[in-house]
Amino acid sequence: KAIDRIAKEMHKGSMQPVDLDDTIITKTFKELTTATKLGFGAKFGKSEAKPFLTDNLFRFSVAKTYQQLVEMQSFLVDDEGKLRPFTEFKAKVDGVHEKYNQRYLEVEYNTAKRSGQAARQWQEIQEEKDLFPNLIYRTVGDDRVRKSHVELDGIIKPVDDVFWDTYYPPNDHGCRCAVKSTEKSPVGGGKPPVINEAFQNNVGKTNQVFKEDAHPYFRMDKPGQKAFDKKVDEKS
Repeated sequence: KAIDRIAKEMHKGSMQPVDLDDTIITKTFKELTTATKLGFGAKFGKSEAKPFLTDNLFRFSVAKTYQQLVEMQSFLVDDEGKLRPFTEFKAKVDGVHEKYNQRYLEVEYNTAKRSGQAARQWQEIQEEKDLFPNLIYRTVGDDRVRKSHVELDGIIKPVDDVFWDTYYPPNDHGCRCAVKSTEKSPVGGGKPPVINEAFQNNVGKTNQVFKEDAHPYFRMDKPGQKAFDKKVDEKS
C-alpha cells in the first residue's frame, strides 16, 4: 500500500525523494532491529550497546529509504524526456521496491543478525581476555569461502590489536567467518588482504552494523543529506 501511494504521489508531482516516507523507514528499521536482537540474544534489551546499535539501524533505514526514492523518481520520464504513463511508471517502481525491500533487505537482515552475534561476542571476548589474550580468525573451510578470507584463516592477533578494527567478522555480505579466543601465540605478520570497504569495521567497538562512512546508502547529495539530518534529528 505504501509503494502504491508513493507511486501515485510521485507521478502527480506531490512527492519528492526528500519527502522521506515514514512507513518505509519504520518497516525497514523494525526488520533490521529484529534481526540484530535475534543475533545478539536475550541480553540485547539491557545491553549498553543497544541504543547505539539501534541508532545506526535507524539512520541506515532513513538513508536506504532516500536512495530507493531517488531511484524510483528516476523512472518518471522516459529516454525522450516525456512523463511515463502511470502504469509503466508503476511497473518500474515495483521493480525498485522488489530490489530494495526484498532482495537487498534479505541480505541486510542476515548482515544485521550476524552483526548482532558479533557484537555480543565482542563483549564476551573483552570479559575473557585476561585468560585468553588473543583471537584466531577462522573460516568454515569450504569452497564457498572468499579468497581474501582464506588468506585471513589462522591469523592470531592480540584481542586489542588494531587488526581487529578492520578484520573482525562479518567481513562481507554472507560472510560466515568467525573468531575464537585462544591462548596460542600471535601468528601472521604479513600484509593482510583487502576486504569490502563497507565491512572494514568492528561492530563490537563501533556499534555500527552498517558502516556510515563507507556504505553507499550514506552517500547522498546535499538535498538528501539535509532531509536525512532533519529526519534523524526528529527521532532524537
